[in-house]
Amino acid sequence: MKKYLICGIALIAFTNIFILGGVFYNRSGEPTAQLVLSEREARLTSVRGFKKENSGVGLSISWRVLGNDKGEISYFNRRINLTKQQLRALGFAEREASEDGWAQERTLFFALEYNGELYQKSLANAQSYYEKALARFELDTNDEQLKHAKRRAYDVYQRELHRGSRLFFLEAAQDYKTLATKYAAQSNIVIVKGNAEPVFGYYNNGLSLHLSSLLVNRIHVPAHFVETLTSLKTFRRQIEPSYSVTVNWGKRLEPWIEDIQMN
Repeated sequence: MKKYLICGIALIAFTNIFILGGVFYNRSGEPTAQLVLSEREARLTSVRGFKKENSGVGLSISWRVLGNDKGEISYFNRRINLTKQQLRALGFAEREASEDGWAQERTLFFALEYNGELYQKSLANAQSYYEKALARFELDTNDEQLKHAKRRAYDVYQRELHRGSRLFFLEAAQDYKTLATKYAAQSNIVIVKGNAEPVFGYYNNGLSLHLSSLLVNRIHVPAHFVETLTSLKTFRRQIEPSYSVTVNWGKRLEPWIEDIQMN
């Protein structure tokens, strides 16, 4: 029994050393990227039930894919149109990019753009969506359906203006160097690892790439910031974000919190 106990303790110690070694390596040297995100992009989902001394609080990274320009604004779409050639360039085999094929989810490198051209396009789409709904309503202000459509379009525009994440998926690649070289001069671009798989038949019976998740989507909040964050009320409806978070990404493209400032 004593032998097994010693082995168990040794295994736990080795696991902890391995994890801490990975953290140290990730944070050594200069960060590969640094962004100052707001509550819109680094979200404290719920703090109910947390005690002040609890250090297991995290922030979830909220990111999006630019919706189409046909009206509706999509907040949950994670699919992009790609050709077979583009999918092969990402490392997927020919059979994985066919209608009868089966593709296994794999890890790629994602370039994400913060508060840049993609957000401005999304904001313009939302504004156009609202203006069109408003113009239709003004033709017949007694029409309840048009009134509802106008109200919904206004809510969409306000969400895009004040609450929607401004962190957008820009491009995927099979290797890190391709994206790092391409976007080296842009300080609002972060390169991360994410999981993706091809899907057939989503857009007009064509191919798309489903971006399922970031490899690391939750950022641990350091203990000295926990009390301040957990004092916030959840499900708030104020327009302006309550805090800003300085996030670094390291050698393993994993994020950590450098600083949190209350607004």
